[in-house]
Amino acid sequence: MFPDGTLQHQQLWLKCCTAHDFDYWQGGSYKQRLDSDKRLKQCVAKVGQPQIAELMLAGVRVGGSPYFPTTYRWGYGWAYPRGYKALTPDEIQQIKALQFKGFK
Repeated sequence: MFPDGTLQHQQLWLKCCTAHDFDYWQGGSYKQRLDSDKRLKQCVAKVGQPQIAELMLAGVRVGGSPYFPTTYRWGYGWAYPRGYKALTPDEIQQIKALQFKGFK
């Protein structure tokens, strides 16, 4: 839902967003979400865009709640509503199987 980079470097922080999107697809606990959001901010700041990183952090903290019925909520890979909860062993197995197939 956010551009992947600047006009000059159109994929500047794409890797940051892809990793963050994968975390959001999986979902999990509140702490896991907070950690994922912090990693996004750090990653985007590291590519030289600290102001954009702050803006992104604000956006995902407000808009990424698992309680919104959106396609980009925390845990959107599972049926709505999921909320905040640890992944089950079966869910972890499903995620690993998809990663193995190259969906990460």
